[in-house]
Amino acid sequence: MANTTTPATSKEQLLLRMDEGWRRFREAVRHIGRAKMGEPTGGGWSYHDLIAHIAGWHDLTARRVRAFRTTGTFPRPGDEAALGIAAFADADEFNARLVSSHRLVGAEALVDELDTTFRALRAEVAELTAEQIQGYRGAIIKTVAANTYGHYEEHATELGLS
Repeated sequence: MANTTTPATSKEQLLLRMDEGWRRFREAVRHIGRAKMGEPTGGGWSYHDLIAHIAGWHDLTARRVRAFRTTGTFPRPGDEAALGIAAFADADEFNARLVSSHRLVGAEALVDELDTTFRALRAEVAELTAEQIQGYRGAIIKTVAANTYGHYEEHATELGLS
């Protein structure tokens, strides 16, 4: 299980924790299967909604990391236009938008999107320099951790992982 209490201090540590958390999370998704996607998680969402939620946060984080990597400026909440997405007031609004926009997406396509967004985020992190990883007083590490292995841990109970 990925260490979610001690912050990563290098790109290698961050990638390792991302990969460890991902393997565990992805295995849980595999066990859900297509037939159970509409079932409730116990956290108020269906498995389908939960997977759309995770994929959406992967995508947003990849966009933020890419923007930072290429411009040197780390986009903050409110900078959504610079990331090519519609503005949202808070995480709840963003989550509701993700669930709504994925309502008609089939299970296979949704899992493909989940895989694609993780790979894109991982690739962006892998492109960062050691200096960039430490940028903004650790905000890069904190943001990536919060939207990968920390996020998976947040939903572990819903997925039967804890």
